[in-house]
Amino acid sequence: MGNAKNINYFSVADMDLSKVAGTGSHIFNNDDVTIVLNGRPSDGAFLREGQIYQIPEPRLLLVMDGEADVHLDLEHHHFKKGTVVLTAPDMILELERCSADVTVSGIAVKEHIHIAENIATECAAKDFEQLLRMLYLLWDIAFQQPYRRDTVKQMISAMLSNVQYIKQAADDADDDALPSRSQQLFKQFKSLVNQHCEQQRNIPFYAERLRVSPHHLSAVIKKVSTHSVMYWINRAVLLRAKVLLKTSDLMTYEIAERLHFPNSPAFNNFFKRETGITPKMYREDLQE
Repeated sequence: MGNAKNINYFSVADMDLSKVAGTGSHIFNNDDVTIVLNGRPSDGAFLREGQIYQIPEPRLLLVMDGEADVHLDLEHHHFKKGTVVLTAPDMILELERCSADVTVSGIAVKEHIHIAENIATECAAKDFEQLLRMLYLLWDIAFQQPYRRDTVKQMISAMLSNVQYIKQAADDADDDALPSRSQQLFKQFKSLVNQHCEQQRNIPFYAERLRVSPHHLSAVIKKVSTHSVMYWINRAVLLRAKVLLKTSDLMTYEIAERLHFPNSPAFNNFFKRETGITPKMYREDLQE
């Protein structure tokens, strides 16, 4: 049972932020936004290598120092100094490796903001410094009395827009760095899996959406990722099952229905095959 990874719910709304950001960080927190300057995750008591986290709020992070390897939803990213990260709501993060000197500054927004996809991009120094200046200005404005709510929201919107512009400009400017057709197909496939895995778990569905044959899709995914199409589909379904078992009071049969399994035994068999334990045992482990 010890090989099963739990989902850790990581919302800034219901935790001691110093346990995440570390004792040397500076934190502003109200009902609209959380701002962290110079957070050191390795100094905190929450974020740990090898763990999986569900992050409900959209976040913008600037990596000030250190390195980390993470999966945002199903996509691997390498963070280092100068990396800017923008995450969509309800993102699943898997922390593979984090150096002891990782330092981040950023914001978590406590309202729904439409972000189409997760972004992790290495910035030019001037762009990174500009975003950092905007963050410091946001910090100063947040402390003004009376609280300038509309100004804070507009500043956040400007920062998010700037990140999206930086990413698009980088993609447009560096044609030589564009991924191969196979890599693009893999990225599109993972995006579709994240959108549809609760309802669709068959290869022809994804092949049709991507306008390739099932055989071609299977061959490309295996070549690019060393894993099969069904590995990625099952992994996405398993993450959602763990989230529901962790964060809801739904009965097992209700989760089976939510994830479009034909019945509760089919869901139980799937979960046990993937983790080595039943959904009931997984929930009991969470309560210990």
